[in-house]
Amino acid sequence: MLRLARAIVFAMACVAVTAAGHTLAGGAAVAPGTLAAGGLLPLGLAWALGKRERGPEVVLAATACAQLALHELFATPMGAHAHFGLGMPLAHLTIALLTGWWLYRGESAFWLMLRLWLNGLPRLLPLTPLPTPVRPATAESTYAPFVTRWVATPIGRRGPP
Repeated sequence: MLRLARAIVFAMACVAVTAAGHTLAGGAAVAPGTLAAGGLLPLGLAWALGKRERGPEVVLAATACAQLALHELFATPMGAHAHFGLGMPLAHLTIALLTGWWLYRGESAFWLMLRLWLNGLPRLLPLTPLPTPVRPATAESTYAPFVTRWVATPIGRRGPP
């Protein structure tokens, strides 16, 4: 379930950023059917890569590939628009790097929180029964005062001075 949620976030970020860029550059909104079809590619890509934590190079490469494929998909219905200029590839590369880095940081934070939760869970729910409380000392007990016990015991410290 978490894998699907992460894949959906990746797909939605890629589609939203690319569609917004194409709308701003081309002047016309991308059709809803094209947006839905465009979401399937990054969703499948993220699902395939989402079994375990990935490094920044994989997330950035996946984002750049999704940007390229979505560019081609979104450019077809809108007609030819500045396909051969240097501005469009640079814009896609810049957006892919920024979006990829943002998605990588989110992915990294997700895995960190998951590790913290999984490592902390055994401490919160101990598998062994809790120890029984110690009965309070009775009046007949003879304990030395705290100060004399503390002074009488040696202090053991390890390490450099």
